Amino acid sequence: MLEYRGVTKKFYKRDAEVVALRNVSFKIDEGRFVSVVGPSGCGKSTLLNLSAGLSMPTAGEVLYKGKQVTDINTQLGYITQRDNLLEWSTVYDNIVIALRIRRMPRQKQKELADYYLNLMGLTDFAKHYPMELSGGMRKRASLARTLIYSPELVMMDEPFSALDAHVKGMMHEELLRVWELEKKTILFITHDLTEAITLSDQVVVLSARPGTVKAIIDIDLPRPRDPFLLQTTPEFIEIYHRVWELLRDDIRKSEAA
Repeated sequence: MLEYRGVTKKFYKRDAEVVALRNVSFKIDEGRFVSVVGPSGCGKSTLLNLSAGLSMPTAGEVLYKGKQVTDINTQLGYITQRDNLLEWSTVYDNIVIALRIRRMPRQKQKELADYYLNLMGLTDFAKHYPMELSGGMRKRASLARTLIYSPELVMMDEPFSALDAHVKGMMHEELLRVWELEKKTILFITHDLTEAITLSDQVVVLSARPGTVKAIIDIDLPRPRDPFLLQTTPEFIEIYHRVWELLRDDIRKSEAA
């Protein structure tokens, strides 16, 4: 569904060249959950912007369903670190906003909104405003707002990074449950190795800047997964140590830069 072929991305800051990504190549097959991990500043979020057509590679190409991305890619959903809910709109109005932009009939909007409100456990909060929601509920509303217009690929940029540990664990449960039902293709960016291994079919490990692919690790852990129980298993711990060994020196390098 998504492929990076020899992607290099350079930025220029005060006439100085900054290479964010260098010769990055990997692909994401349909229906797979793939996470990207790496030190801060290694170009993880840049990969998402390239996929969305918000930025173009300096070299190489990004392919979506076999076609090069050369403009804004409207076929995917993009969930950023902030939930970006409209504070002056109710949960219901936030969730249906994309359907209104597309001029979908109101009855169809309501049917889809009712389904996703129920799926996310937000039915009783449809008339609430974002300021009245907990952090986890805001994230669920943001996810519902993305899924409701049925994107084929969902990109998530550290969506749970600001949540407390126990709330984050609950969001992992929710996301896995919804993913099992919806079977969307997901590209997930995170600094959290535990999160990446818990959720994913594959983990792409990037080096310190300029980001290059150090390894692609298959996560051969059974599904469905209970995040809390999974993380205590020897298989999980072995994978965690393997990924950490790949990252440790690069994290030290990035912190010293």
